[in-house]
Amino acid sequence: MSSVPHTPDLPLERDSLRRGAGLASAAVRTGLRNAKAASFWAAIVLPFTYVPLLAGGLTGGEALLFAGLVAVNALAFVAGHGYEPAGSQ
Repeated sequence: MSSVPHTPDLPLERDSLRRGAGLASAAVRTGLRNAKAASFWAAIVLPFTYVPLLAGGLTGGEALLFAGLVAVNALAFVAGHGYEPAGSQ
């Protein structure tokens, strides 16, 4: 009798690792696509938040809020660039 422990076949382990890595990379791609989509739509919607601020006039804190909204809109525009809505990919 042999006291050598049984180890699973190496090729099967590699295949399962590859499948796991493939699933992880697919999840990352999906997450990045969702982030790009959210950024795209945020870049479209955020300018509508400017209207009430500009209509009421920009006083102290509102000017800082307006500048922050413009900065966030610029970041959303850059992050959402290249997104194609309607699943045309």
